[in-house]
Amino acid sequence: MNGPTKILALMTALALGNAAAQTTPTPNTTSTAAGTPITNVATATFTDPATGNAAAPVSSNTVTTTVLPLPGFDIVYFDGTPDGNTLTTTPKVVNNATPGQVVRTDYAAVNNGNTPLTVVLRPNTSGSASGLTVRYLDVSGVELPKNSDGNYIITLPAGSTGVVRFTQELTVPSSAPANTTYGASPEGFVTGTGTGTGQNGIPSGSTLYENQTVQGGAVVASPAQAADLQYVRVTTFNPSLQNGPNAANPTNPVSADGTTPATPPALGTVNVPTVPGGTANQPNPTQPATGYPSTPSNPADPSGAAGTPIVPDVQGNRQVAYPRADADNPSTAPAVGQTNDLAGAADTIIFTNQLRNSGQADDRVQLYPAGPDGRILAGTTFDPATGVFTLADGTRIRFLGVTTGQPIAVGSGASYPTVTVPAGSTVIYRTEVTLPDPSDAALLNPVSLKIGADSLNDADIVADATTVNDILQGAAQFGDHTNGVLGATPAPAPQQVVMPSGNTTTNTDTSNATDNVAVFPMDVANMGAYNDSYTLSATAPGLPAGATITYVDSSGAVLPQNGAGNFVTPVIAAGQELKVFAVVTVPTGTAAGTYTLSQRAVGNYSTIVMTDLNNTIKVGAVGAVAVAKFTQSSGTAAGATPQNGINNPANYTANNTTALPGANIVYQIIGKNNYNAPVANFALNDTVPANTTFQSATLTIGGVAPSKVIYKIGNGTWSATAPAAGLAAGTAIAVAADADNDGTPDALPAGATAELTFTVRVN
Repeated sequence: MNGPTKILALMTALALGNAAAQTTPTPNTTSTAAGTPITNVATATFTDPATGNAAAPVSSNTVTTTVLPLPGFDIVYFDGTPDGNTLTTTPKVVNNATPGQVVRTDYAAVNNGNTPLTVVLRPNTSGSASGLTVRYLDVSGVELPKNSDGNYIITLPAGSTGVVRFTQELTVPSSAPANTTYGASPEGFVTGTGTGTGQNGIPSGSTLYENQTVQGGAVVASPAQAADLQYVRVTTFNPSLQNGPNAANPTNPVSADGTTPATPPALGTVNVPTVPGGTANQPNPTQPATGYPSTPSNPADPSGAAGTPIVPDVQGNRQVAYPRADADNPSTAPAVGQTNDLAGAADTIIFTNQLRNSGQADDRVQLYPAGPDGRILAGTTFDPATGVFTLADGTRIRFLGVTTGQPIAVGSGASYPTVTVPAGSTVIYRTEVTLPDPSDAALLNPVSLKIGADSLNDADIVADATTVNDILQGAAQFGDHTNGVLGATPAPAPQQVVMPSGNTTTNTDTSNATDNVAVFPMDVANMGAYNDSYTLSATAPGLPAGATITYVDSSGAVLPQNGAGNFVTPVIAAGQELKVFAVVTVPTGTAAGTYTLSQRAVGNYSTIVMTDLNNTIKVGAVGAVAVAKFTQSSGTAAGATPQNGINNPANYTANNTTALPGANIVYQIIGKNNYNAPVANFALNDTVPANTTFQSATLTIGGVAPSKVIYKIGNGTWSATAPAAGLAAGTAIAVAADADNDGTPDALPAGATAELTFTVRVN
């Protein structure tokens, strides 16, 4: 970008040579001016024969010769610098010119002949870039007159006044690119009016160029046209800038003002997630690298107070930030689980960059986010009041002073934040990037930001040096397997049916509903831009001791476990996923019912937390109901005479007993639910034996009397009224608990017993 217009007058070799070593041009003063008459009269002298004395001289007639014009001229540097050069070979050179700069050089038109000439003057710009403006001025700075062709006119006298001084004025285009060469030489010529007296000595229709002459009525074309020129070459400023990442030992580090000393962040060891994908058992998927933390730390840094690690690659002219995930992405469906992070507050990472000037001149440079063409990135807006660039995707960039931490101001004549880079020094500046924290529902590609540095000493806004700041964000998904699609989903909420048993064979068969293994295919998808491993864990509340939860890979191999007993995936490369299986074994004795499997995955570097909370295990009913009947017998030890897997109570036996007429026989009837599920409508039934009369019936559940007992006699209805003593032999009596007071037998819980004491009297 061009700064203020500068004017450089090259006067008498002030900047381009030593005036003392040069010769001021002089005209031809030795030739007789054209048109000068040369007259001659002859005389005769003799002795008068009449007198013998000398006679008076006798004169001839007068003859006259008029001097014809012999034209010649040259255009030379006024300071005497030798001419006859080209744009490439000229000694008159101006380097580091800026757009709009004016360069003035003094010349002289010198009359080498004997006749006045009207010299037509025009610029020869062979080899020059286009756009250069050339004017010719007189000694007072007024533009020379022009002819009808638009060329300039110099009236060149002959004789002692035959030197006319004039100035060539070159104006560099305001849009001149850097390192572009411009230049021009004044080129003069004279059009012939004839070779006779009163004419200019050049044959009519011929043209006389610099240092040519006329012989034999014809122009001697040596030197050839344009072979005796005197160029001035102007080359625009060529920035020598290197824009790069934070590096050790920068040359003469200064702040944005170009004077205040600055210290970049020290480089040290940082740990970044670069372990190759597929590497197993990596609870910490990082490797050490030389880098520095995002500086200074800020509340919006997703990696927290320690700062995001940044690794410079000086050779590659880029640096890479590896932010972790922050904790501002709450789930909106906690009952289902959080398959991926949701959109959160914007994250901010602060890079340190270095801009070096290896040239010989100080430079003022503006900074901006650049596109592939070096111009400002398409779709970007800039607010000079805040110093914020806003990219099309919502990313915001500010350039900050390394010592002040404040936005770098827009300099005079600039469009964007401006720094001053002295020759041989390095400006340290910060690039603050605030980028949206999107949902992890889609793959997050690397964010690559090209930072352009454009010298204000050229015309355009095209970066003269660039560097790249990359941000690799973390993102992940965890949930039920999706076939052929990157990512996971909580939507299926699959249910696995199992039958509890002690015969466990870990497998990945999701179709077997007759074993005691529940298998849930899961996807762990790395949706971010760096490699990561993940820690997997799960619980199934309600499952008894002996139940196991294991994660295996597609081959059935169990994943490694960390010290807490959780499972660790191999490192998953960015943009890839791993299919794993959550395998749950259900032991014998597990109650029938539905159990929810709550799973959790945590990125070991990114720290992203994901859950799947809606997979269920349906445990089927297995087992039987056992019934045993014992007769009261004093002195019998408990368990001495078990029946059907049920032990006899103390003082009851399954053996034969005796009783006298009129004595009571007391039976203990025990029913046990050996299912893993409650059995509904559970009742104990007995019939008054022959030769006896009913006395009473008493029910307990697990030895505890229920809050309500109901009875049914024969084919009657259930009633809370106990049967009366005296019912005759052959009477069927059913007894059940009715704690819920619905008039029907309650369910007997899995593993529970019901005890009916049934008493009759021997007739």
